[in-house]
Amino acid sequence: MTTERVRKRRLRQVRAVWQVPGTPGRTHDAVGGWCTTGLVVRGRPDGLHGYDLETGEPRWSWIAPDRRLLLAMSRTAASGVGLAVHADENGPGEWAADSAVTAVSTEDGNAVWSVPYDFSNEPWRYDYDRFAGAIALTPDRAVVLAQGSPTAYALRSGKAVWPPIAPLKGDGRLAVCGDAIVQTGLADGHVTVRCLDASEGTVRWEVRLPTDGPVGEVHVLHENPLAVLCLGKGRRAEEILMVLDGEDGRPTARIPVQGLHGELRVQSPYGLLDDQPVAAVQDLLVAMVRPPGTYGDHLTAFALDGGTPRWTWRSKGTISGVFALGENVVAVSKWESSEGPDGSVHVHQLDGATGAVMTVRRLHGYQAGMRGRYYLDEDRRLVRIARWGEGTWHPVQMFRLR
Repeated sequence: MTTERVRKRRLRQVRAVWQVPGTPGRTHDAVGGWCTTGLVVRGRPDGLHGYDLETGEPRWSWIAPDRRLLLAMSRTAASGVGLAVHADENGPGEWAADSAVTAVSTEDGNAVWSVPYDFSNEPWRYDYDRFAGAIALTPDRAVVLAQGSPTAYALRSGKAVWPPIAPLKGDGRLAVCGDAIVQTGLADGHVTVRCLDASEGTVRWEVRLPTDGPVGEVHVLHENPLAVLCLGKGRRAEEILMVLDGEDGRPTARIPVQGLHGELRVQSPYGLLDDQPVAAVQDLLVAMVRPPGTYGDHLTAFALDGGTPRWTWRSKGTISGVFALGENVVAVSKWESSEGPDGSVHVHQLDGATGAVMTVRRLHGYQAGMRGRYYLDEDRRLVRIARWGEGTWHPVQMFRLR
């Protein structure tokens, strides 16, 4: 079989098995999304909406009570439960301090429990993208961060289960690493990371990150292993991606945002609505990279121990997202040339150890290459939860990669 025939077979187009139709109006932008067994959930300002993963048929809807606005969702759902933050809207971009965190069942969309959440003293109370950092979820705990102090609730009953924990100074956020809750705090240019036992709330370790200068922003880009992005404060400040050991918080790798590998495409705050900029596979952290003077993105794999580059793959386009599938890496990219994008969206599956291309598929429709969250399960069902859902934009799509 000739190389050209193999290439044509690999690049055969894959059409969407189903896609949710867009709806007129401005209130259908995504707040977040979950993909669980047999179900995909998309959040929008009015509430949560669940669809059957195989057929796309609507399964249930949970509408935020009292015409409240859904502000954020937990990054994932766990043990059949997900978290939602909702509040009254006083005006455009302004929310009443009297809000709530509700645990919602992914099985039927019913509220399991709800607790009030007062963020009136939070410095970011009008920052829409920050609410997701105030909640975290493990298989048996829901954790809410208020004024730097985390409070944990039993996932099924909503009963508070931790003793009071001293607040961590500065601007804080929550993440999950294995069976632990991770809290970051940024104060006076210094970053502190604290690891809490999810069951008991005891402090496993607390470290101050060894940065070479003051930090202006901190973001957790990957939860397990823990990869923390520190953006420097000032024009000459260093910007670095740091990998921490989950057992003691010791930095195992320091990867500069600007280096011989080019520029890591991680400088914007990546949240629930954005594409994944990094993925972990085997003993590597795979990151989206833009080499200087090029129009295409690369994927570069860095060793979790030491940060040494192991392999690089060039996408010949703009990478929309990267995630791990077993011991392999999957990248979604928009095909581009020096003249710009041509509307082709490719899904590459790479060998995680070497970066070698194993399979390639082309998604039908340029829309699939826009911003969104991608999930690929063991049955080769690729789900895209889109940021937009108005008019001709499909808020959810499912492709079967064969």
